Amino acid sequence: MRLTVLGRYGPFPAADGACSGYLVEVDDTCILLDCGNGVISRLLTYKRLQDIDAVILTHLHSDHVSDMMVLRYAIDILKKRGQWNRLIKVYSPSSPASVWQDLQFNNVFELCDIKPGMETDIGGVKISLSPMVHPVPSFAVKLEDSAGHKLVYSGDTSQGDDLVGFAKGCDMLLCDGGLLTSEKTSPNVPHLTAVEAGMVAAYADAKAFLLTHLWFEHDEELYLKEARQHYPAAEVARERYTYNI
Repeated sequence: MRLTVLGRYGPFPAADGACSGYLVEVDDTCILLDCGNGVISRLLTYKRLQDIDAVILTHLHSDHVSDMMVLRYAIDILKKRGQWNRLIKVYSPSSPASVWQDLQFNNVFELCDIKPGMETDIGGVKISLSPMVHPVPSFAVKLEDSAGHKLVYSGDTSQGDDLVGFAKGCDMLLCDGGLLTSEKTSPNVPHLTAVEAGMVAAYADAKAFLLTHLWFEHDEELYLKEARQHYPAAEVARERYTYNI
């Protein structure tokens, strides 16, 4: 299993950066996790659009889905030119309804509404989904290959007990931790701090841990200082870098 970080920022990117988007490859299977702004151009440096087997959208906020609006045009044009002959499966919550409706464009996507506890298989990769804590329906994703390697991606979430159990023993945890402790002024802030994300990784006994959903102005060392209080081997996700899991 390989994870390539296409974009790591939220809610908008740094200069020459991209918002949330991750390419997961297992043998010939290619899965795109989230598709925020800037992700499609990054993806095309690694793969053709035709190589993507499925897209999983953790939730329908723009920094995680905006390039889906570009992808729908691309597939529609490729179909008309005879270069695309299938629907691409898109797993996504169906709320907010207005965004879900925007994905229903010229029959280019096969939309699959994510439900709590849902499991499926994409090209031999076992997919599990678990609801997180966010203002809109949001899901963490677990991907497991035939050798038992597990990648867990939190999507966007605040504190809750479910993520620790869901990620227990995973080989890599890719976790929303883009806030510093000083920025979380109330429990209702809908994201984890780097400290909280480090605690999740530690309690889940994750074998590796990457912080993502970063604020563009923050020095990475500030994130690492916080996350490593609980998980000494914490790293910040590197854009355009491929991790072997």
